[in-house]
Amino acid sequence: MEQLTVRSPATWWDCVDMGGSRAYTRKANIYMRSKGDSLAISDGDQLLALAFLCRDDLGRLEFALAIKPDASRHMRRLCRLAHLTLGGIAETGTVIICHVMTGNETGARMARLVGFVPSEGTMWIFSGASDDKHDLGIVRRGQLELGGDEGGGAVVSAAAGGE
Repeated sequence: MEQLTVRSPATWWDCVDMGGSRAYTRKANIYMRSKGDSLAISDGDQLLALAFLCRDDLGRLEFALAIKPDASRHMRRLCRLAHLTLGGIAETGTVIICHVMTGNETGARMARLVGFVPSEGTMWIFSGASDDKHDLGIVRRGQLELGGDEGGGAVVSAAAGGE
């Protein structure tokens, strides 16, 4: 297992690749990329996820995450990376929201792990508190090492949101 790599902005080809054979999903990814900020998250040369942050009409940032089905073994690392990134943004006073459809237990668990709490309807608000029962990582020399369940992981500098 390699380290997670993050590239911003995500490319048009990342959006098409993430959508696979579903034209509607490809179109939605391209729209989100053009509307706000985007990240492509990979493990080596394998694209795992796209993350989008777009401003809504009230000035809040809406977080959206598109994940490939075969990325499930990386879920803890993806949630940790999102938690650290959004935590740094939230420290500036920005309100961050996401939407989780009613009955989507997997989406609700991921939102809790990232640090969101339910608000009203499908909207969740980033509180920064993670539902993860384990610590987020190991701090070494101004860097936070994000180990995966199988070992290895991303390294985030203190300036980028690490502790």
